[in-house]
Amino acid sequence: MRNILVYLTAILLLSVSCSDFLEQEPGTQTSTEELFSTYEGFQLALNGCYYDLEDISTFRQHAIYADLLGGNIVFTPSHTSSSKGEIDVPYSVENVYSFQDKEENSDLSSLYDGAYEIINASNEILEHLDQLTEVGDDVKRQLKAETLCIRALCHFYLVRMYSQNFSYTPDASHLGIVCNERTQQVGVDYPARKTAVESYSFVLNDLEDAIDNFTEISLLSGPSYSYFNNISCKALLARVALYASEYQMAVDYCSDVILNSGISLMSKEEYDNQWKEDNAPVSEIIFEFSAVQSEDGTYQTTNTMAGAYGFFSTSDYQEYSSSGDLLSLFEAGDVRGDSMFLEVDLPTVIPNQTDLEDLPYYFTHKFQDNPGNPLMRLSELYLIRAEAYARLDEQGNALSDLNTIRDRAGATPALITDDLLDEIFLERRRELCFEGHLLFDIARFHKNVDRNDGCIANTCHLDYPSNYFVLPIPRGNTYLNSNLVQNEGY
Repeated sequence: MRNILVYLTAILLLSVSCSDFLEQEPGTQTSTEELFSTYEGFQLALNGCYYDLEDISTFRQHAIYADLLGGNIVFTPSHTSSSKGEIDVPYSVENVYSFQDKEENSDLSSLYDGAYEIINASNEILEHLDQLTEVGDDVKRQLKAETLCIRALCHFYLVRMYSQNFSYTPDASHLGIVCNERTQQVGVDYPARKTAVESYSFVLNDLEDAIDNFTEISLLSGPSYSYFNNISCKALLARVALYASEYQMAVDYCSDVILNSGISLMSKEEYDNQWKEDNAPVSEIIFEFSAVQSEDGTYQTTNTMAGAYGFFSTSDYQEYSSSGDLLSLFEAGDVRGDSMFLEVDLPTVIPNQTDLEDLPYYFTHKFQDNPGNPLMRLSELYLIRAEAYARLDEQGNALSDLNTIRDRAGATPALITDDLLDEIFLERRRELCFEGHLLFDIARFHKNVDRNDGCIANTCHLDYPSNYFVLPIPRGNTYLNSNLVQNEGY
C-alpha cells in the first residue's frame, strides 16, 4: 500500500485534478489501456487510489479542520529561538481559522482538487472492469466494491466541506457538489453541482452498491483495517446516513456492525494504554490508515496525526494542543479527561510583560508514538445510533447507547431529559475529539461556534446559519468550469 514508486506510476497515469484536467490535452489513453490490460494493473491503480486517499485524509489542514474551527484546539507557543514563546496562527490555516478562507488562494484547495483526482482515478477502474478477463467474478466484485467505497468517501469529504448541512433547507434542495460517476472528458464535460439531497443520495447509492459486491478476497497486501471491507463500508454508510437524516438506515447499519463485526469497545482500564501503544491501532478500530514505515524501520510522523498533535520534548512539539473549552467538559473520574491529556508547562509570551511565563498546555494522548490515522472506530457507531434513535424519538434506546459510552469512560450515567440530543452532542465532542467531527456536528445540530479559551482569530463566534460554515470552491475550478456555481458569501 505504501510503495511510493508504485503509487506515483498509477497516479500519473490516472489522476489529474479538476483544474489540471480541464487544461490538459489528450494523450494518456494508450498508457491507461496498457495499465488496465492486466490484473496487476488494476491492483496498481487501486493501490494508487488508497495511497492518495490516505494523503488527503491526513492532509494537515483537513485533518484538524473540524476541531480547529469548532473550538477543540489552541495553538502552542513557538519553540524556535528567534520567536520563542510567541503564539501565532500557522500560516497554512491563517484564513480558514478566522472563517475568512479565500477562493483565489484557499487553505484547503489541495483537498478539493485531490478528492476529484481520486474520484477520476476510481472511475477509470470502474469503467475498465469489463475488460478484466484473467480473474474470476469474485475478484472483480471485490475491486468494484473497494473502488466504490473510495469514490463515496471522497464525495462525502467534499459535500461536508463545500455544501451546507443536509437540513440547512427543509428539503435539502440547496447546492450540493459535483458528483462524478464517470471520468470527465477534456474540453467536453463541465458538470454542474447537484442539490444536497442528490449529492448524499449519490454517496449512499455507491456504498449500498459496494456492500452488495464485497467478497472475502484480499486484493492488496498490508493491514486489513487499512482497506475497505463489508464491515467498514457499512460503518461509513451509517455515518453518511446520519448526515443525510436517514435515521432508520443509520440505526440498521450501526446495529449490523455492532452485532456482527466481532469488534468490541475498549474497556475503561484499557482506554488510555491502548491509545499510547506504539505502532498499533486501538482494538475498536474499524478503519485506520496505519503509520508509514520507512525501509529502516522508522515511522514517518509527518504523515500521521502526531505531525499535528505530537509532543516529543519541551524543545520539540507540534502546533496544536487541547483547548480549555474541551477540557472543561470532562467530569472527575472520566478516564478521557483524567488520563488522556499530557500536561506540559511551556514558556509563553504574555502581552505587556517582558519575561516569558510558563503556562500549561495539554497534548492529547490519542496521537503520540507513531500513531495511525483513524477513520472510524466502534464508539462512533454507538453514538451515531444514539443520535439516530433520539431523532426517531426512541429515547430509551438512545439513552442506552449513550450510556454505553459514558459507562466505559467512567462518567456519570445520563438520564432521559428534554436535552438528550444536547447530551449526545457533548458526548460526541468528548469521545471523538481530534478525530475530525466537531464543526460538522455543530452545523448538523444547528448550533453556534463559540471559541473562548485561547481563541486568537478575527472571528471567535459564528452564529448558525452562516455562509461561512462551508468553504469556497477554489477559483481555478470555477474559472475553468462555467457551470460550477460558487458558494454564497465568496
